[in-house]
Amino acid sequence: MDRGHISVPPEVIFGRDGELKALAAFAQGACRGQAGCVVLTAPAGLGRSRLLDALADHAHGLGMTVLRGRCTPGGTGYAGLRALTTAPGPATAPADAPHALPAPEAAGPFALAAAYPVLHGLYRHAVGLMSRGPLLITLDDAEHCDEHSLRWLDFLLRRALGQPLLIALGRRFGAEPAGGGAWTDLATQPATTAMCLAPLSGEAIGELVRHRFGGRVEPSVAARVAAVCGGNPRTAIRVVTELRSQGAGPDGGGGRRADELGGRLLGRSVSALLADRPHWARAVAEAVAVIGADCTEQVAALAGVSAPRAQEGVAMLRCAGALDPDGPGVLHPAVRAAVLEPLGAVRLAALHTRAALLHSDAGRPAAQVARHLLLVPGTPRPWMVPVLRAAAAEAEQRGAFTLVADCLRRVLEADPADGGARLRLALALAQADPVSAVPEFRAALAGARDAASSAAVAVQYAVACLTVPLAPACRTELLDALTGAREALGPEQDVDGRLRRQLDCALLIVGRGPAAVARVTDRPAAPTVHRSGPPVAPWEHALGALRIALSGHSSETAVAAARRVLAVTGQRGRGGWPLIAAGVALVLADETTDAAKALDLVVRSTQDEPASWTGALALAGRALLLRRCGALDEAITAARSAIEAVGATDAPGADARLVTPRLVLAATLVDRGETRQAEGLLARVGGSVALDGAGLERQLYLFTHARIRQAAGDADAALRALRECGSAQRASGVVNPVFLPWWVETCLLLGERRHGTAGRELAEQGGELARRWGTPRALGLAALAAGAVTPGPEGIDLLARSVQLLLVSPARAEHARAEYVLGQALLCAGDLPGAREHLREAVGLAGGCGAFALAGAARLQLIRCGGRMPEITASRADLLTGAEQKVAELAASGTSNRQIARHLFVTVRTVESHLTSAYRKLGVGRREALAEALRDPGWSLVEAG
Repeated sequence: MDRGHISVPPEVIFGRDGELKALAAFAQGACRGQAGCVVLTAPAGLGRSRLLDALADHAHGLGMTVLRGRCTPGGTGYAGLRALTTAPGPATAPADAPHALPAPEAAGPFALAAAYPVLHGLYRHAVGLMSRGPLLITLDDAEHCDEHSLRWLDFLLRRALGQPLLIALGRRFGAEPAGGGAWTDLATQPATTAMCLAPLSGEAIGELVRHRFGGRVEPSVAARVAAVCGGNPRTAIRVVTELRSQGAGPDGGGGRRADELGGRLLGRSVSALLADRPHWARAVAEAVAVIGADCTEQVAALAGVSAPRAQEGVAMLRCAGALDPDGPGVLHPAVRAAVLEPLGAVRLAALHTRAALLHSDAGRPAAQVARHLLLVPGTPRPWMVPVLRAAAAEAEQRGAFTLVADCLRRVLEADPADGGARLRLALALAQADPVSAVPEFRAALAGARDAASSAAVAVQYAVACLTVPLAPACRTELLDALTGAREALGPEQDVDGRLRRQLDCALLIVGRGPAAVARVTDRPAAPTVHRSGPPVAPWEHALGALRIALSGHSSETAVAAARRVLAVTGQRGRGGWPLIAAGVALVLADETTDAAKALDLVVRSTQDEPASWTGALALAGRALLLRRCGALDEAITAARSAIEAVGATDAPGADARLVTPRLVLAATLVDRGETRQAEGLLARVGGSVALDGAGLERQLYLFTHARIRQAAGDADAALRALRECGSAQRASGVVNPVFLPWWVETCLLLGERRHGTAGRELAEQGGELARRWGTPRALGLAALAAGAVTPGPEGIDLLARSVQLLLVSPARAEHARAEYVLGQALLCAGDLPGAREHLREAVGLAGGCGAFALAGAARLQLIRCGGRMPEITASRADLLTGAEQKVAELAASGTSNRQIARHLFVTVRTVESHLTSAYRKLGVGRREALAEALRDPGWSLVEAG
């Protein structure tokens, strides 16, 4: 036997190694003549009695005499000592000790003079026991121990210096000792040590759960049981027992049921604990339920008790598992409900009001104060309104728009005519659910006092509801407000012209007509900061960036404005629709790194609410970016993530939120060759009220519809949809050549049908817009459109220029398309070697992107001109030639280029050429990624740069 450690079967005690070692050390000290007393304090269910049992068993192993007992409530006149019995073991106590005690009715109140003969006689009896060997006296539930018994234990301990004695007492935490002063005298002796049992760790609870289930348990189940039991092993055992009785196994289903069951049991346990405690303990629990336990001074003030009482009450709750054992924490939700439910609404409101005043007096942040004010029913009192305003302002800075909306609603209850608060409320609601913001915007618009106020509200209304399916009446009201404010705005109300620019931009985005477009196209500059005026807000920069991008003026100016948005909002970790608008501008300018950063910031900030308008739109924007970079697989994943997140809710307007993600997904599926699935998605979108007018979603719908009809072989329907898309773009003022390039698709269709003359004017117009926008993608698409409608060598030269321009852009799919069209033109011109070269390149590029429809078409043309290539499948590895496959496999295994060359009897330059081609077709950018790409070929924007 290890005499320095208490050994217990694993089914008895979990996670108490430290306590067991400490108790073993006390027993060893007693055997060496170091008399002492240890008091184990813990709430019910934490294993106090099991530890005392383990100590007694260990003492038997050491040859100690063990006297054990348990006190009961109401005992008097040495009742605690009468409960002591001799435990079986190596040493046996004389049986005459209880007979030396007076009868309970004869004991009377404790008086030292009358009790001294009894105390001394019992002492002599104990000395006799210790003369035979070490002595252990254990009393559990010692909070019920009577004064006479406690006085004797104190008497014995004071006279046991150098004697082999250990007294071990178990006391329930928070219980008032029945012995009063006698307990205090014993507990404050130098030889007495207090041990307070803490809740078990999550790891220990996990071991207990695994033992009780008798096998492997999913980590999530053990973690959930640990979380809901608060480290209390008795509660954990009850949860597991109940789960097993209900047929729940140690899997995810059992974990979910453990949440509800454990919370219910914990709530009952704490309620029972408080029922046995004095009134101050419940007052402390109520205070902690309201304000938490991070500041015991405030807990004491709210509960109306002393600071030591508050500390003891908080410790009681923590030991009971109601609080986080590793930090200040708050009450478990089930415990909080159990504590506060009996209070009633009036009492609870009074507590929250007092808590708010305490926090305010302590200088706590306004948001912390406001959280209590929000729970006080009725019209806010005058002193509450400034606090709610300040809390809303703080929450706006953090991006906590739900709290902003809650605070401003209470402000408006006190002051319904506050137009500024109404507008801020609408803007906060628009971050998560613009549909609910519409009534607030309309109310703010109706309450605007002058043209400048009306203009500011109308602009914010327009940009916040870009993707909201406004009812016709609301849409007309908004457009009338924008145009009316534009006409009524005088120079004295808009000295630097900022409001006019904002109105023009809003009219452009919502699509008012040619008059609005004419005003916008005359003002290509981004927002400027005037020293005499207020700083330009991020949303103004975002509005300007989007306006410049959609009107196709200058990619450099649009990028500069978008980056200003990213710099400001990115530092704060929030931004909502301004970041989305900036991201769209960056996408159109092919600034893929910054565009991905902007959209990812929004996605991360909406992880808790992925089904919100902002979250769904950000995911759709990410899918659009990935599609434009040729990452079709990842684009599909991003679009489906948005659809799944929104589809999992039954929130109002969910169908409308799905329009943009479904359209982007449908467009990507067309590129993948999955036309039937794309048609199904488009059919679900077609009836949405968001597709009326000439808005951006309407344009995306028409463009995708045209691509589907083209893939289905219906060129006439495709041309009609493309022309309608062009008309919608012109009506709304969207003239960016790379935003849904309907003109390029039209020229390609006309070129295929040998109607080049009809498309040349369109190609020239698109080329002019492309030169103004100036990105390689725009210029490459312009050359592609012109080459498609230009016959002979001149057309081939234009197509070759398109290939070169798109090669240096992120437009991988468009590059593949240009290679394909050039290969077709060379085939028609009789240049079979040149045709095979470009068609093979088209197959590799398209397959690497996942554009299997284009890859399949290019393969068929390649075979027509004498080339050979296996059937196209969803695996990009199948796109590799035999030589490329061998080189890629050897390189993936770690073989160097020189070794590969020697192995295959080719030059190192040939190996490098094959590897370069394999990288492009597999969509990877480094040697280390080859092995994974060959096993499960996928495309990564990060790897491909």
